[in-house]
Amino acid sequence: MQCADLVPFLTFVSEKPVLEHFNFCPSCGSNLISLDSEIRVHCDDCSFTLYSNPTCSAGALIFDDAGRLLVVERANDPSKGKYGIPGGFTDLGERLEEVVIREAKEEVNLALDSVTFFASFPNTYRHRNVAYAVTDTYFLAKVASFDAISPQESEVAGIQFVDPKTVPQEQWAFDSLRQAIALLLSEQ
Repeated sequence: MQCADLVPFLTFVSEKPVLEHFNFCPSCGSNLISLDSEIRVHCDDCSFTLYSNPTCSAGALIFDDAGRLLVVERANDPSKGKYGIPGGFTDLGERLEEVVIREAKEEVNLALDSVTFFASFPNTYRHRNVAYAVTDTYFLAKVASFDAISPQESEVAGIQFVDPKTVPQEQWAFDSLRQAIALLLSEQ
């Protein structure tokens, strides 16, 4: 199915949850659908139910020897110009640990030596007029060397090491990252 085939089923309105974009049943095309909060769309004609479960992402919290956090300046929206960390969404069949390793290599050209789960938080990722539910996971990660570090220019406008205690809250790209940083600082 191509994107143009989906147009009759979707209405693009400013940043609504995914299921609120449906006007017709994606199975039979009926307009007799009901939305149960943000959890599911149900068709009264064919009994098809589409659930809106969150997608997952994984990010790497990488510190240098001086205790500074590696941050990337986001090159694209959402949150263009704000601080993120190397990370991204899971692909089908991929473990979260694999995501964080892959994304650190892709975004900043670093090979992670170890990854340890730290925390997870719900988040909303707003992209192209759709508000996606996401569970963001954070991993503490270590590298042997930062010698090969370089930004993936299509996604990363810059790389810095920062003291997370001094970064203004509004500079963090996502609410879940603010929560992860706050938890991290509370444990230090």
